[in-house]
Amino acid sequence: MDSICIVIRKAPYGSLSAAEGVRHLVGAAAGGMQVTAVLVDDGVYVAKHGHDPDDTGWTSLSVILQQALAQAAASGSPRIYVYVHRPSAQQRGLGSVDFVSGVELVDDSQVTAALAGAEGLLVF
Repeated sequence: MDSICIVIRKAPYGSLSAAEGVRHLVGAAAGGMQVTAVLVDDGVYVAKHGHDPDDTGWTSLSVILQQALAQAAASGSPRIYVYVHRPSAQQRGLGSVDFVSGVELVDDSQVTAALAGAEGLLVF
């Protein structure tokens, strides 16, 4: 398997779901896979810049996501693509300026294409 799509639907804090999605993204990319992350529903908050989990014990997933995107851009391979579902973001009052650099806002058809184009699928 050379490519995987990771769908993150859960908010970054309060459960391990989003953190596990980001962990799998980083691990798959480190293993040489092409990784596409699709952030939908409350998962869009994973890419929201400025996370400050304060003293909750949670790690800022947006920082980890931004580091992974920066490393992928610097190396050129493996590629990591992070798509934020635009309708989910809009329902939460978020726009392109609210997200870490390197993510792309996409519509339903682009989400469908990402899901259809991947050899493997994980949903968190």
